[in-house]
Amino acid sequence: MTYRRMGLALAMAVVWVSIAGAERMGYPPSEFSARRQQLAAALGSGTLVLFGATEAPAGLRFRQDHDFYYLTGNESLNAAVVIDVDSGAATLFLPTLSASQIRYEGPNWLDEPGAADRYGFQSIQPLTELHEFLARRRTTPGSEVLWTRLSERDQVNHARVDAAINQARRLTNPFAQHLTEDAARVVALRAQFPYYDLKDVAPSLDRLRLIKSPREIEILRANGRVSAEAIGRAIAVTRAGAYEYELEAEATYWMVTHGLQAAAYPAIVGSGPNGNRWHYEENGRRLQDGELVVMDYGGSLDYLTIDITRTWPVSGQFTGRQAAAYRCVLEAQEAIIAAIAPGVTRETVRSIAESVYRTHGFDPRYAYVGHYVGMSVHDVGDWNQTFEAGMVLAIEPIIDLPDEDLHIRIEDTILVTPTGAEILTPGLPKGIAPLLALLRR
Repeated sequence: MTYRRMGLALAMAVVWVSIAGAERMGYPPSEFSARRQQLAAALGSGTLVLFGATEAPAGLRFRQDHDFYYLTGNESLNAAVVIDVDSGAATLFLPTLSASQIRYEGPNWLDEPGAADRYGFQSIQPLTELHEFLARRRTTPGSEVLWTRLSERDQVNHARVDAAINQARRLTNPFAQHLTEDAARVVALRAQFPYYDLKDVAPSLDRLRLIKSPREIEILRANGRVSAEAIGRAIAVTRAGAYEYELEAEATYWMVTHGLQAAAYPAIVGSGPNGNRWHYEENGRRLQDGELVVMDYGGSLDYLTIDITRTWPVSGQFTGRQAAAYRCVLEAQEAIIAAIAPGVTRETVRSIAESVYRTHGFDPRYAYVGHYVGMSVHDVGDWNQTFEAGMVLAIEPIIDLPDEDLHIRIEDTILVTPTGAEILTPGLPKGIAPLLALLRR
């Protein structure tokens, strides 16, 4: 090893103090049992049925339907759960696997002795019993109400509203008029069980998912540290002539070697004019002196995501205009985070950020407070609610001036605490001097 490389290695060892090892954390079965009891208490009475994913995406690591996983912790394909709302007792339904399926893909809980007790279910039954089980529920007082998900499903990088918008865009194609799987399932439930009054469980489930448990917070802290370090690694290897994908590769390497199962969304590494494309994903352009890099990237650990963005100059020095915009966005973000506390409204915080933009002479239209973060990077939740302890948000004020190839975004994921806000993506510089010092390293 040359002295230069040895010095870089020592410097990086000092700068990057990560969580010990690369251990994934997971959840105890009691976490899911408690969630089911909380949801049952919120619904009051009736029967709840939810379904897991029916197929794995091609070429990607499988990720279970969020709502189903949140209540069961089960990652089997073609699974369903029925909850007696009055008691909170849950029955899990799983497909019976063939010998070849078990050999190549592994067994499910149906094949595991004592699994029902171990995972907190009243029983685990073959999926073929589900239809009759629901039919028999009609004889239970109060079970005429059938709770299920009528809203769109959220995915790791798409909120429910994103799914609705994408569906609307697809329907403009006269040859793409098919129902979504979720919509077809609702049609089938109404046709096969006309005596049930179907109601949407999503609002109650969203409210539950909005407030993170102590275990979820612990996982988010671990993910936040690793994701912040990953962006820092990308900053440290930035140089004119490198390609955007090299920065993505550096960050991805760090995430994978520290236990994150996947990205929360495709990496956005936009240099020069690409920085003004908010959801740019190609990452194929070569970096040039005088330009900015906007990198928006975070990891997913145990079904919880992190959202983080930094903006920096390729050359190691901001121009005067770039620095002015950067200081505005940084001051706005710090003001937003300082103002967040239980009982504060989103409108109050946004007003504070807009005032900062006006003081610096910039248009306040993108003095954006941000969005909820959780199982989805644009997570479920009602923005009309005041802030509460346990909420997790991404705070990302922006200045976007395409005519100048100028885009500044500084984003951190934060936790609302009983007394204020905690940054879950700590340790990554965002002040101009420490940011440039890391870049020059």
